[in-house]
Amino acid sequence: MNTPRRVGPPLGGLLSMLLAPAAWAQAGGGAMGGVKATVRDAFGTPIIGAQVFLVGSPMRGETDDHGQFSVAKTAAGAVTLQVRRIGFRPDTSIVSVPPGKYVPVEIVLNRFALELLPVVVQGRKQLTGQLAGFYARRARGVGHFFTREDLEKQNQANMVDVLRMTPGVRVVGQGMSNRGVRFRDARCPPLTWLDGFPLYAGEYDLDAVDPRTFAGVEVYNGSASVPIEFQGNQIVGNSSCGTIVLWTRQGELRVKQRKNGEPSAAAQIAQLVEQNSVFTASQVDVPARIEEGNPVHPMYPDSLFDRGIPGKVLTEFVVNASGEVMMDTFSIVMTSHEAFSDAVRRAIRLQRYTPAQRNGKVVQQVVQQPFEFVPDSTAIRKR
Repeated sequence: MNTPRRVGPPLGGLLSMLLAPAAWAQAGGGAMGGVKATVRDAFGTPIIGAQVFLVGSPMRGETDDHGQFSVAKTAAGAVTLQVRRIGFRPDTSIVSVPPGKYVPVEIVLNRFALELLPVVVQGRKQLTGQLAGFYARRARGVGHFFTREDLEKQNQANMVDVLRMTPGVRVVGQGMSNRGVRFRDARCPPLTWLDGFPLYAGEYDLDAVDPRTFAGVEVYNGSASVPIEFQGNQIVGNSSCGTIVLWTRQGELRVKQRKNGEPSAAAQIAQLVEQNSVFTASQVDVPARIEEGNPVHPMYPDSLFDRGIPGKVLTEFVVNASGEVMMDTFSIVMTSHEAFSDAVRRAIRLQRYTPAQRNGKVVQQVVQQPFEFVPDSTAIRKR
């Protein structure tokens, strides 16, 4: 067990996670105070989901997305905090709480060596699937493109409202149920494609779809600019009046919203490890590892890629006995930007692992998988 260290009040920070009021401290009487703390690693990166315990109290808490927590209404004097996070050496700190004040505290957890090599995302070089073509055509600069981030930023409820500001586009019809778009002087509707398939049964109702359900939109307002793969023919339709190509967000899982009082993924994993239902890498004979030659590469976030901004993410989740990622246990341990976290979260469900073994049996293991995002020369630099 670590020797407790006495912590003074160096750097502080805004707190957004609150431990329940300490009734155990109030019973002792006397002046009250509190602790506002941030938990970081040795490089100063906030640690998310660290479990915080007050020695001599039933109260416990967890660091938030900024690595912060607070302890409210504790008796003035010496307070002992224990902070734990799987993959880090635990810390026991004695904090001197002055009467009537909150003391800011910085707690540093030292990381154990990572057992898994990081998955390196090198710009868009390893991008596969339907969006590989989308970004390749976008890089050529012909047509108008809306990325996932563009659509989320506009936050429009109808596709017509997204397209109306595109050069050469005019909106025709009246009312929300009778609108369409035309390109330049064309009287006919543009040919619309959905996930690589033409929608040629009359004019497609663009107001019937939510733009926020799409990963990308391509707009070509004249036949000369339409890529050959979307030019159509006598069977699928004519692209002479322009073309709109829609790419959906296929098979994505929504982030589960936890109910009040429901433990976080990090807390659940810590409990499962204590119950020996899930093992850490140090507790197994053969640790879980990514299936050879089959790493999943998340999509590099557009805004960060275009600016050439690198990043790192450390994730935590349980790999079951079948080698699947249990997404209910997925959480972010550390990240340099929330957009990198979102990209990893969307991709990791597809990753397959060779499961861990213990005493000759396949077992469930908690895995902490690092990711590194490295921009490449194809990025469109923006300032």
